[in-house]
Amino acid sequence: MIELRTAGSAIAAAVMLPCSPGFAVDCMSDWGMAGQIVRRENLITVEEVSRSLAADGIGELVKTTLCRSDDGYFYRLVIRSPTGQLRTTVMTARTR
Repeated sequence: MIELRTAGSAIAAAVMLPCSPGFAVDCMSDWGMAGQIVRRENLITVEEVSRSLAADGIGELVKTTLCRSDDGYFYRLVIRSPTGQLRTTVMTARTR
């Protein structure tokens, strides 16, 4: 099972900390570049995340963004729940 941190404190931390002095977040819009980073750093792949979400009954992955902070890489995810609701979640992209 992949550990997910849901909208409450995890999103607040991901959104608010970049505004704090000395904390930077860089998100990649180019998946060609992001894919190279995932391979180079041996990070969990988007395919693995998607399969795990479906297998655990959490929902369907709608959008994924790879980001990096001072603490390492993480994914910003948009997930469609089995009831059709969209939910934003942050998940570590730690190595496998």
